[in-house]
Amino acid sequence: MSMHCRLIIDTSFCRYKQRGKDAVMANNVFFYITYEGTVDIDKIADPVQRRAMQDQIAYFGQTPSQLLTVPHMKRKSLRDVLQLQTIFRNPSELKSYVLPNPERCNVPASTMLVSNDSIVVVDINVPAAHVALHQWQPNTPDGQGTPFLFHHGRNAASSTGGAFMRMFKGSTSSGEDYEFPRAIAFAASAIRSSAIVAVTCDKDIITGGHADCSVKLISPDGARTIESASGHLAPVTCLALSPDSNYLVTGSRDTTVILWRIHQAGFIHKKNPPEPPPATPRTPHSPLPTSPSSMSILLETRKCRIEGPMHVLRGHLGEVISCAVGPDLGLVVSSSNMSGVVLHSLRTGRLIRKIHVAEAHAVSLSSQGIILVWSESKKRLSSFTVNGVPIATSVLSPFSGGVSCIEISMDGYFALIGTCSSSNYKCEDNTEVADREPNKSSRKVDISEQTEIRQSVNVPSICFVDLHKLKVFHTLELGKGQDITAIALNEENTNLLVSTADKGLMVFTDPALSLKVVDQMLRLGWEGDGLLQS
Repeated sequence: MSMHCRLIIDTSFCRYKQRGKDAVMANNVFFYITYEGTVDIDKIADPVQRRAMQDQIAYFGQTPSQLLTVPHMKRKSLRDVLQLQTIFRNPSELKSYVLPNPERCNVPASTMLVSNDSIVVVDINVPAAHVALHQWQPNTPDGQGTPFLFHHGRNAASSTGGAFMRMFKGSTSSGEDYEFPRAIAFAASAIRSSAIVAVTCDKDIITGGHADCSVKLISPDGARTIESASGHLAPVTCLALSPDSNYLVTGSRDTTVILWRIHQAGFIHKKNPPEPPPATPRTPHSPLPTSPSSMSILLETRKCRIEGPMHVLRGHLGEVISCAVGPDLGLVVSSSNMSGVVLHSLRTGRLIRKIHVAEAHAVSLSSQGIILVWSESKKRLSSFTVNGVPIATSVLSPFSGGVSCIEISMDGYFALIGTCSSSNYKCEDNTEVADREPNKSSRKVDISEQTEIRQSVNVPSICFVDLHKLKVFHTLELGKGQDITAIALNEENTNLLVSTADKGLMVFTDPALSLKVVDQMLRLGWEGDGLLQS
């Protein structure tokens, strides 16, 4: 019965199937004057017709107001409900599982993507980074005590190109011979690698920090450059993707932020090519584009995975060091240490407001409309609404390290903060000193230190933070030398992938969840064949 409640709601109560073809198919059609908004009695001049309409409504009634224009959501199955048991529900039950053969994992990583069938790992040498594509199945026991299946990615040296390179390198050992494909790029200097790379939902990699001031789209298989787009006058210093990978924002040393549109693989956005010159009677006209101009027109119509610039966003006085985009909120958030945090409209590109903070080394945007700001020098976390109203402030003290990465949960209520020692953090962060000076004028409107809370955080560790209160409610402590370089959550937030500076790659998950998932899948008739073997 509960599975069919939504159908009753669509027909009787909320009236999604009240009008249009859905109403006809559901045999839910009534006399036209009974529908809300169809007849305006005040505009009927004939008193007889007006009285007839009023009698019709009085004796036969009206259809209820249409509350929904889309179908009511379905009742979640047990399998879907199990996926709601994220790592934030009961973090004390999480256990760590170190992936074997770290030399075959392409770590330490600058960024990672965890999907339901694969893991993309990009190392710290961005933009000329190595790219690894591993196979895995989360929440699926391997029969040897691990609650997931994992298979290392293909070695680049096993391909034809790798054999060609071995002709010049000579024979090497198996450990040295294992190498993942590397992107070809000319990098700009003094740019933090983790800030200029992101992975799309299609597993393609987007990189900045190029000497030609471009943004490049890299394939995960072979690390080939798929497309390059330009719009900045200086190298890209930060970039961020929307959760659905449809929008990209890039910040640069030229103090601007650019909004781009990212199209999925297989989509070809064709631009309008210019009209070709008219053919003369003396010149034979070939239907095939053989001239250089016609070839350029053909190439122009084929590319466009990166569309834009859609908007050029202004308002910063110095180098943009962090950015975020939220399509559901219609916002683009960016930060620089000379201008604080700046909010722009995603639709129009107009400046909405500035949030004056003394320093904004990193910004993140939650789906709940919470803006998280990290101040490096003051070791302070601050949260704001999209209207610029302060929510909470938290100072990490004592805290001897730095924040290397921040990940927001799927529901937008929590954040994961990866920490590392100050020495490794400063080596990676080469932002210009001139841009790191706090804006003196912004100190007047900084958050009062009387309302902030102080919390002790060990280094290295992963902090579970409540975004509304900015309280650390759980900490995953790692060993000495295991500074965190990148973290990534799977879509259901049931598995956490962590890369460390000592070339380690580990997974944090609740092993009991995998048993529940497998039990439910067996009830549904699933026969596990495991992960495909190479």
